Amino acid sequence: MTKVINNFYYLLSVFLLLISFTHSQSLDSYPLGVNNKIVIVDRTDTSKNANKPIAFGKREFFNALTESGIDFSVREEFGNVSDELVIVIGLPKDNLIKNLLGKNSNIIKAPPETVFYKRVNFNNKTTLVVGGSDSIGLMYALNELSDQIKDKGLSALENLQDTLESPENKVRGLDRFIKDDNDDAWFFSEEFWQYYIKQLAKNRFNRLTLITGYNDGKKEDFMIPVYPYFFQVPGFQNIKIKKDLNKTPANYLKQLRRIGEISHHYGLEFVFGIWGHGRSESLIDGLPETVNEYTEYCSKGMRELLKRVPEIDGIQLRVNYESGVGGFGNTADEFWKEIIYAVAKAHEDRNGQLFLDVRAKGLTPKIREWVAKTKINFSITSKYTWEGTGLPYQPLQMRKAELDLINNFDKRQRYGYADFLDDSRSFDFIYRLWGIGTNRIFTWADPDYTKRFSRSTSFGGSKGFQVTPPMARKTNTWNLFSDESKVYYKCEDQRYWAWYLLFGRLGYSTTTNPEVWQRAFKQHYGDIYPLVLNAYSAAGKVLPLITSSHLTNHPANYNWAEIESGGAIFSAHNANWLHKEKERTYQSAEPGDPGMFYIIQDYVKDVLSENIQPKITPIQLANYYKKLADEILVNLSKVNPEAIPKEFQKEFQANVTDLNITSALSMYHAEKIMASMNYVFYEETKDKGYLKLSLQYLEKAKSSWETIVDLTNKIYYSSPLFLHDNGTWEARLVEIEKDIDSITQLNGKAKQNKIREFGKTNISFSNDFDAVVPSTIKLKDTLKVIFKSVKFTKESQIPRVHYRMANMTLGAFNMKKMIWNGSDYVAKIPTENINPDFDLLVYFTSITNNEEVIIHPGIFNKKQNEPYYIVEIEE
Repeated sequence: MTKVINNFYYLLSVFLLLISFTHSQSLDSYPLGVNNKIVIVDRTDTSKNANKPIAFGKREFFNALTESGIDFSVREEFGNVSDELVIVIGLPKDNLIKNLLGKNSNIIKAPPETVFYKRVNFNNKTTLVVGGSDSIGLMYALNELSDQIKDKGLSALENLQDTLESPENKVRGLDRFIKDDNDDAWFFSEEFWQYYIKQLAKNRFNRLTLITGYNDGKKEDFMIPVYPYFFQVPGFQNIKIKKDLNKTPANYLKQLRRIGEISHHYGLEFVFGIWGHGRSESLIDGLPETVNEYTEYCSKGMRELLKRVPEIDGIQLRVNYESGVGGFGNTADEFWKEIIYAVAKAHEDRNGQLFLDVRAKGLTPKIREWVAKTKINFSITSKYTWEGTGLPYQPLQMRKAELDLINNFDKRQRYGYADFLDDSRSFDFIYRLWGIGTNRIFTWADPDYTKRFSRSTSFGGSKGFQVTPPMARKTNTWNLFSDESKVYYKCEDQRYWAWYLLFGRLGYSTTTNPEVWQRAFKQHYGDIYPLVLNAYSAAGKVLPLITSSHLTNHPANYNWAEIESGGAIFSAHNANWLHKEKERTYQSAEPGDPGMFYIIQDYVKDVLSENIQPKITPIQLANYYKKLADEILVNLSKVNPEAIPKEFQKEFQANVTDLNITSALSMYHAEKIMASMNYVFYEETKDKGYLKLSLQYLEKAKSSWETIVDLTNKIYYSSPLFLHDNGTWEARLVEIEKDIDSITQLNGKAKQNKIREFGKTNISFSNDFDAVVPSTIKLKDTLKVIFKSVKFTKESQIPRVHYRMANMTLGAFNMKKMIWNGSDYVAKIPTENINPDFDLLVYFTSITNNEEVIIHPGIFNKKQNEPYYIVEIEE
């Protein structure tokens, strides 16, 4: 697979550069001075231009030196120095730096955005070279050094290690949505954009996508179509906005350019997302009536937009029926052809300095073919895991709703990588972590999750990722905190500094020194920060686990993990109207990944028929939820609030509330799983003993939900509104109480038989087994895999190997029974039907008993990033 191989060699070259550079000389060879005087030789030649990435990095660096009381001077030439430490800053193309580094230095060959620090001996004087492979890399280098100096003072320079650090993901993007004119408050705020984009740059994001027209598929909404909100399209002067907005199209156009300009100042690409092209006739007067005229209007509008806003580096399109054009499973190809040609014309006018990003859902082969003919730089972006933040791996299998309509491009490409990861593709592929259905308001920080996610976004030779941050799609009509006295931030996005830090820095490199986030946590939480970080690391797995194992309804607008109960045991009791309409229950809810997790009611039927499937069982899942809940509380119990710095006390109190809510949510699901499972056992056996157990667990689940209601009432707005009204936490409590009443009535005083008992499982998601799977094989070779374990005694326990090409449209994995060879279990995977354009995915299972299934590598495996092995097939 050419693209995969190219990506592999790119990452390998980065690794080898790092190894060879780090060990090129002893760090003790050239000790730095300690006399608190520094001479900075600035070779950047940007002193007169304050609006460049390097200039931003230098401001941060000089300010850090000043704040730390370090005496420094700046010059352009090396000249004569005495005892001062000399720091040279610049790019490898500069002659002085080139000479300092040496002609054969690996830095010269480093990829874009690379950071380097290197000590050299120049004229018998120790010199520290601080640079980057380009202006953005140098900005990153200066920003990181600034943070180290703020944390440690001069010792940061004395102890600085020779470093060569390159990005593992070429695209590290962030989405921000314009919802309606209430967002004018931040859209037109220079202060907000300077803060926001500066933070993105410091955290090494390199792309900002500003998105208009995101709704729930309605044709009519704010900025749909977008063009009349910014200008009049030539030839269509009669088109006007009906609503008397506070800002004029000229105001919006000027500000759009300004946002792009600020993005460039900080080294970010600026992408304009146009997700709605429908006819908002109730909002806009004079729209063309015929299909052809409307298509012409939109295509000319696109051309005019790209002419008037040269700051736009890329256009992102939503082409499925939710754009307001076309129908379900019937993409309006001819309309999009004209839009694409309009973008292509701008690409030509700009000498190739423009790219096109198209969302995967609804994208047809015709559209891909037309884009390819234009020669424009083209990428396809698809949801990483559904419309929520799932566990940090690409799911094993699509859900039933998608597989049942696999030939419908709206279903086939709704999420995941579908069949895009083949060698013949002529486009880049990018994963979008769609957090809107999961992370909205609770603070979040889990370095382990973020590392795994970052590593997985190069899967299949992909280019990187886009992420939607907390608070995305919040309606700007209500304050996050109900009590203003508890507010500690200037803008609500500041609450989520740890989320931005981790996704940015670990998205850039998974080998980032943990000191990067540890020093930030220490600043906010003092010396007890490890306990807070440990609590966050456990809490950070809860919401993704809910989304992956229990996705009651797929659309994020109607299924929000922070507030959802997961469904009532009786569908009529559901607080969520969509759960009720579709007759969903907790026990019938399909997992996000049905290849990894069980539907609870299916599990019960399989237990009773003695036909357990190789998936994580509800009992294993419940035990893991309890484990996470306990880990959060144990770490928080050891925190002395008085140790928190005074200026961060309010933040600490609010964030501890989030952590306690998350712990209660995790415990709620642990108990609700057992309650609903026992209820299904009652339904299947009619033994009321299960009702008693169900009731006991449900009472515990209620207690956890009461904790959630109590804690959220203390801090958050009672009815948090995003794109839709998702109801309240209190409404879900009523739902649970109704379930309890119904089960109590069913239970009555009937005689109860002896029922099945379930205990704790010994194995959760990470296990100590091992396997041997080659990373690469020739197509003509035999693919032999080995599962290392003791010999199992029962037939059902004999391991199975699961395998499938990296093509989600193929559905479930194939499965083959393994053979004991006297020391290990072995199997030969047939390769005759394997397409070498795709990687092969492999994992192993063993059914220990009804309660416990071994899956290897499994989730959160310490040695393996994904819960499967990836085998590259060479022809």
